[in-house]
Amino acid sequence: GVDFPLTAETGGDGNKGFYLALSAALLLSGSAYADWISGNSASLTMPSGDSSIMMDLADTPILVTLTEQAPGKADVTFEPGTETPFTLKDIPVQLFKGKTKTSPDSLNISIVPIINSGNGRTFYLIETGEARGCVLVSYQNGKFTRAFEASSVPGNWKDANIAITSKKLVLDLIDSKGAVTEYQLAYDKKSNTFYPVPMQVEI
Repeated sequence: GVDFPLTAETGGDGNKGFYLALSAALLLSGSAYADWISGNSASLTMPSGDSSIMMDLADTPILVTLTEQAPGKADVTFEPGTETPFTLKDIPVQLFKGKTKTSPDSLNISIVPIINSGNGRTFYLIETGEARGCVLVSYQNGKFTRAFEASSVPGNWKDANIAITSKKLVLDLIDSKGAVTEYQLAYDKKSNTFYPVPMQVEI
């Protein structure tokens, strides 16, 4: 499978300046906040072994499989495509304890298909209840690529989620104390990836 991080190497007081410069660069390179259409959310719950679901988006049936690798970690695989299956490896997934001694523990992830109404490009939003498990995956011309990872934003984030509206994607990052930092995700048409811009920045 394909597995590569999109990690911004910066930190400390430089974060604000980094994202201000990035937001300006995105405007100059033709990036935009596009219009978005989201499909129905699907959940994969896995008591043990693996679990799969077929998702039909833009007339393309996609098989998504969740495979446990270790307690609290799983691989998420997308297929078919024109290339080999695409796998997000060792994604942290919340472990839900069984209600009784005889009921098994289970893992659960949420998958939401998203379409850019301007160019028809499709994405899948993966959310697992942890920041490293909040990922946007692109599907274009039979190929899957990683378009955004919440954990790429500098900081010590415990959880993350992305709210989808018709006009914007809003990223909430939650630290260990429960404080929320909010970003709007800007879409870069050239690279087909997303970049976080602080909500207070006027674009």
